[in-house]
Amino acid sequence: MKKQQGFTFIEVLTVLGIIALATIGTLAVRDWAVGNSRVSEAKNQIITVQAGAQLWRPRSGDFTGITMSSMSAIAAVPEAWGDGAGINPWGGAIAVEADLSDSTHYVVTMSGIAQDGEGARLARDFTDYTIDSSYTSGTLTLRFQG
Repeated sequence: MKKQQGFTFIEVLTVLGIIALATIGTLAVRDWAVGNSRVSEAKNQIITVQAGAQLWRPRSGDFTGITMSSMSAIAAVPEAWGDGAGINPWGGAIAVEADLSDSTHYVVTMSGIAQDGEGARLARDFTDYTIDSSYTSGTLTLRFQG
């Protein structure tokens, strides 16, 4: 009798199953890492807007008239940001305006956040640095003291 060489069907299925599980695990870790990257980039953008608002603010401390365009015009934020449309990590806009109830405060909004968990995490991460932070339906709203 001749001895057959090769793998059995069960061995092949076992190896393919292990590869499939490893691939699924890798994809989950990749999604987690991409989400962390978006949150980190958004935090950096918000910190840049905060710094820009302080550069833009007149001595009176009144933020009436502040916008992304007005800050970009004086290079208080990167000039390429322009009006803030489509620049956040999810492809949405970043906007800044004076708080309607107190013009010595300003409000930063980040819209178009596609992942609710990431938006809620951003709101939570800024609670110690803002007067008020909230996330609802794809929009992060942060109110800062001037």
